[in-house]
Amino acid sequence: MTTPRTTGVWISGASATILRWGPDGVSAREHIDSQVPGRHRSTGRPPTEDHPAGEGHRDEHMRAFFAQILASVAGDDDLLLVGDGEVVEHFSRQLAAQAHGHAARRVEVDKSGPMTEPQFLARIRAFAGSPARRTLPD
Repeated sequence: MTTPRTTGVWISGASATILRWGPDGVSAREHIDSQVPGRHRSTGRPPTEDHPAGEGHRDEHMRAFFAQILASVAGDDDLLLVGDGEVVEHFSRQLAAQAHGHAARRVEVDKSGPMTEPQFLARIRAFAGSPARRTLPD
């Protein structure tokens, strides 16, 4: 079963773009910038109790980023999650863990690099079962 609306989320460690597609076309657009610090390797001293690694801090920022995205996604929309790297997988796992009562929702994960908004919209439309109309010249 599918719902009448579909939301697409393109997500990376730096930002997320959310497009909501319905019978009348795009009904909502949102861009969320991430406050997650980038991963970087240090050649300095190893983490100790007095000098801990920053990974826990990064994880907390990631959880806050995911919560901000989830707050922008309607609870009954089908979801197409597109993204690069591990971030889209982490987000889909968090979404699955919080999926109480959303059994009718379709969720698909598609790993992809950066894309333009028209390319992203074409993927959302295809996922929603509403491909672009094609007209042939007379």
